[in-house]
Amino acid sequence: MVDLAAVRANVRRLRDLAAPARLMAVVKADAYGHGAVPVARAALEAGAHALGVAHVGEALALRAAGDTGRLLCWLDSPGPDPAAAVAADLDLAAYTVDDLDRLAAAADAHAPVARVHLKIDTGLHRGGAAAEDWPAL
Repeated sequence: MVDLAAVRANVRRLRDLAAPARLMAVVKADAYGHGAVPVARAALEAGAHALGVAHVGEALALRAAGDTGRLLCWLDSPGPDPAAAVAADLDLAAYTVDDLDRLAAAADAHAPVARVHLKIDTGLHRGGAAAEDWPAL
């Protein structure tokens, strides 16, 4: 069982060290096996400004559990159903111009705006637009 008091203390400490920058707590992979919902709540209670997850399904599960704050989903965005992701008010990653077009279409149909994080590959080759695609993106 994860010690949520320790999570809160760690988030407070990191928030204070990073100030005035804002802190995003990453709770992907079920908070690395510790339970995404309780860890997310503890992190937000301790001052995290946003949450980060890998997949749209993880983000939608947090929304279903009551989360209403900023929530970045960066690995499979815009996912198989960008309309549901946009309607859930998620911050979504785009790797390609096609991703941007899909998100814009979803925003037109389901929400006034889609918040987009442009994901670029800076050399680790772990996802994102390659350097030659950056100008178009």
